Amino acid sequence: MGLGMLLLTGGIGIKTTDNVFIRRVEEEFEHTTTPAMLRPTPGKWSDRDITVAWLGHASFLINFFGTRIIIDPALDTRIGVTPFFNQTIGLRRYITAALNSWEVGPVDLLLVSHAHTDHFDYPTLRLLQSPSTTAVTAKNTTLLWQDMSFQSIKEMHWQDSRDLVGVRVKAIEGKHWGARLPWNKGMEANSYLLSKNGVNIFFSGDTAYTELIKQQLSGIPIDLAIMSIGAYSPKSFEARHATPEQAWRMAEEMSAKWVIPMHWGAFKLSNEPMDEPIARFRQAAAGRLEKVTIQEVGATWVLPGW
Repeated sequence: MGLGMLLLTGGIGIKTTDNVFIRRVEEEFEHTTTPAMLRPTPGKWSDRDITVAWLGHASFLINFFGTRIIIDPALDTRIGVTPFFNQTIGLRRYITAALNSWEVGPVDLLLVSHAHTDHFDYPTLRLLQSPSTTAVTAKNTTLLWQDMSFQSIKEMHWQDSRDLVGVRVKAIEGKHWGARLPWNKGMEANSYLLSKNGVNIFFSGDTAYTELIKQQLSGIPIDLAIMSIGAYSPKSFEARHATPEQAWRMAEEMSAKWVIPMHWGAFKLSNEPMDEPIARFRQAAAGRLEKVTIQEVGATWVLPGW
């Protein structure tokens, strides 16, 4: 893969033709970035609840009974490579993040699922680094954190479990390629299971359809499943990203009580139209749409019953 394609795809491991490359360049110059219409207010959230806000793409801010968690924070205006400190060359957002890094507030736990630049964003991570924050990263990716200062950086392999700042974190194996660059063969990609006070939240990260997830979650009641639904076109991309229908199927297979679709609408990572993933996901969930919550960037939701 050439450097230019890496910049435009955010390093997500796409191999493509020159014509697709040219079309992506044209789209980058032509599209406009619109502001997120909703803005979370984490300073007002109760520590007695489980409150979830979608900041855009795969980025989530969660208050899990008083433990403040951020997942896959990519809040900058672009994703890609950063040859200069906090200056990113790469894809520009279609919708701004619902909060910038300064507005997130204190975070106890920061989780990164894998090293692709739409999930592991250096400018955002540098701004969120704190001596009071514990970071979790996938196997063989610790070297990417060398210039950042956190309380600790925990590398987790599939099936590893750790009790961190009051939350049980388990790394789940999905089906995705996690290398920052094509030659980083040993870098893995995690899904995560977060558990506290009898409540279980599953975050898929990026994954193709696989029964591995259902097997690893067998017997665990999933209260909320956050599922990736975009970047599945052309057909070859389904080897690393679930279609909306497959994402809904996986959520149903784990008997998730509530589902949040993510990984759509912010960046042009593949060939499907920007709004197609959510339209197809809603259609797949037809008859069960009451289970689907948070479908707009910046939306905030409180898990019922607590």
